[in-house]
Amino acid sequence: MKLFTKTAIAAAGIGMATMAFAADPLHNTTWQTYDEGQPKGVVKITESNGVLTGKLIAGSTQKAKQYVGRTVIKNLKADGGGKYSGGTITDPAKDKDYRMTADLNGNTLKLKGYIGPFSRSQEWKKK
Repeated sequence: MKLFTKTAIAAAGIGMATMAFAADPLHNTTWQTYDEGQPKGVVKITESNGVLTGKLIAGSTQKAKQYVGRTVIKNLKADGGGKYSGGTITDPAKDKDYRMTADLNGNTLKLKGYIGPFSRSQEWKKK
């Protein structure tokens, strides 16, 4: 009986440790970006050590294509419940970084970039 109990406790501990290190829902996902309702580019989001990064992998316009390969999301961290904060988002055309938050709801990622008290929002769709 003691062997069974020890085995059950060990299995439960391993299961909880595995869940703690599970990849974030945004890890290895691809998103169609939009600006003023028009498709602009495609961003791939990856996760490393609990930090999310997004890189522009395709452009929908000639202007957007010149920024392919550029990292546009840095240092984004999960807060839980589909909410993210602590990161920055880059406007590649202006080469400026803005504080950002994001909310994941199904196949929609709502991003908000901040400069001082002002903000601008975008909705991206999962590809």
